[in-house]
Amino acid sequence: MRTEEKILDSEAAELSKVNDQLKQLVDADRRVLSKKETIGYVLFNSNRDFNINGHKDLFVDSVLKISLDFQSLHNIIGGVWDFVDDFIVSFIVEKTRTRWGKFIPYIFMGGIPFALISTLYWILPMILPESMISNRLSVTKFVIYVLLDMVLEMVGNFRDVGIGGYISTITPYPSDRRRLVALSGYVSIIYSRIPDLVVEFTLDFIKNGIVKSAVSSEVRIGRALMVVGPLTALVSGLVITWYTTIAKERVHQRIEKPKITESLKIVFSNKPVLMYMLSNALGSFGTGLSTNDYYRQVLNMTTFETFAGIPSFFFQPITFANYNKLAARFSTKSIYMISQVFAKTFYIPLFFYGIGFKTKNKVEPYFFQSRLAMLPVTAIWECIYATFWGAKSISGTEMSNECNDYIEWKCGYRNEATLSAASAFMCKIPARVNGVLQPLYKKWIDYDQEAYLHVLPGRQSGQPLRAQKWIFAMATIIPAFLVFSSMIPMFWYNIDKDTRDRMYRELNERRVKVAETINKNGLLEDEE
Repeated sequence: MRTEEKILDSEAAELSKVNDQLKQLVDADRRVLSKKETIGYVLFNSNRDFNINGHKDLFVDSVLKISLDFQSLHNIIGGVWDFVDDFIVSFIVEKTRTRWGKFIPYIFMGGIPFALISTLYWILPMILPESMISNRLSVTKFVIYVLLDMVLEMVGNFRDVGIGGYISTITPYPSDRRRLVALSGYVSIIYSRIPDLVVEFTLDFIKNGIVKSAVSSEVRIGRALMVVGPLTALVSGLVITWYTTIAKERVHQRIEKPKITESLKIVFSNKPVLMYMLSNALGSFGTGLSTNDYYRQVLNMTTFETFAGIPSFFFQPITFANYNKLAARFSTKSIYMISQVFAKTFYIPLFFYGIGFKTKNKVEPYFFQSRLAMLPVTAIWECIYATFWGAKSISGTEMSNECNDYIEWKCGYRNEATLSAASAFMCKIPARVNGVLQPLYKKWIDYDQEAYLHVLPGRQSGQPLRAQKWIFAMATIIPAFLVFSSMIPMFWYNIDKDTRDRMYRELNERRVKVAETINKNGLLEDEE
C-alpha cells in the first residue's frame, strides 16, 4: 500500500513539475531576447529612419526642380504602380520559407541594396546636365526621376513588409516585445533625428547668413542635401545588413504556404483587423503640408521645432518607460486611441492663437508669422506631444502585432505580409489622392516654389499671405480634425484587455506545441 502511495506521490510530483514547466513556457512575461539581440535591434530600428526623407519635398521643389504639375502626374503614376507593387511583394513574402526565416531576407534588401538606390536618388542633380535640372518641364528628367522612384518604392516595400512582419515574430511574448519596442523607440527618436538636425542647422545657417560663401544659397542648399542624403543612406544600409546576421524569428510559420486569395479573405473578414485598417486609411488623409513646411516656409527657421522642443526632452521618457504598466491595466485599443487624439488636440488652440492675435509688425502682422510669439505655445505643444509620444508609437506597433496574432489565434496561421499589404493598400488610396492633390493645393493657395530660396530682405517668409495662412492651417487644425475622424472605426475594434490576455495565453500554448513538432521533424534548426 505504501509502495503504491509512493508511486502516486512520485507521479503527482512529476505531473506538477511538467505543469510548472508548461506554465513557464506559456507565461506572457517571459524574456527570451539576449542582450546582444536587444542592442542589435535598437541599433537596427534607429537606423531604419536614419535619413533625411523629411526634406524630399524641398529637394524635389528646389534642387531637382520638378514642376508642380509634373509632381501631380508623378503621384498618379506612382499610385498605380504602388498598388500593383504592394500585392506582388506581399504574394512573394507570404510564400517565403527559408533557413533564415520568412522576413530576414527582405530586411537584408533594405540594407546595402536600398542604400545604393537611395544614393543614386540624392545625387541625381549631379548626374543630369545643368540645362536639364534648371528646366522644370524637362520630360527626360521627369521620366528618369519617376523610374528611379518606382525602383525605390518596390525595394522599400520589400524592406517595410519584412520589418513589419519580423517584429511580430522576434518573440512570442507580448511584454518582452513591448519592452523591446519601447527601448528601441526611445533611442530612435534621439538617434534618428541626427540627420535632420544636421540638415536643419545647415539650412538655417545658410539662409540667415551665418555661413557665407561666394556661391548662391540655392547651390549650397543643394550640396547639403546631396551630401547628407547618400551618407545617411549608406550608414543605415551597413547597420541593417549587419543586423540580419544576428536576427532570429521565434514565432514559427506553418510549413504549408497559404493561398493569396485565402489570406486576403481572412484579413478582410476579421472585424478588429478590418477596423484597424480603416482607421489607418482615414488617418492617411491629409494636406501634404506639415509643421516642418510651416517652420521653413512661414517662419523661415527649419530648426524652430528643435529649439521649441528642448523642454519636451524631460517628458519623452514617461510613456516609453511605463508602457508595460499601462498595457497591464488597459487594452491596446484604449492606449492607441487616447494617445493619438491627445497628441494632436492641442493643434486646435495653437491654430486660433496664431491666427487670432496680431503683432505690431505691419508687414507680418499675425502671431503665426512671428517666431517670438509662437515659441512659448509651440514649446507647450511639444511637451504635450512628447508625453504621449511613447504610448502613441508603441501602441501603433502593438496594434499591428495584435492583429497578426489575432489572425493566428482565429485561423491557425500567420498572414503578416498580406495584412501589411492590405493595410498599406487601404492607406495608400488616400495617401496617393493626397499626393495628386497636394501640388494642386499649393497652386490654389498661391504657393511659390522659389520662395524659400529667395526670401525678400527684411521678411521671414517669401510666401504670399494667403499661402502662409493655408500652410499654417494645413499643418495644425486640419490634421487635428482628421485624427478625430480616423478614430471612429476603432470603436468597433473588439479586442478588449480580457480578450487580448486570453488570446496570448492560448497562442503561447499552441506555439510551444508547433515549435516542438517542427524541431522534432528536423524542419528547423534548434535555437541555441
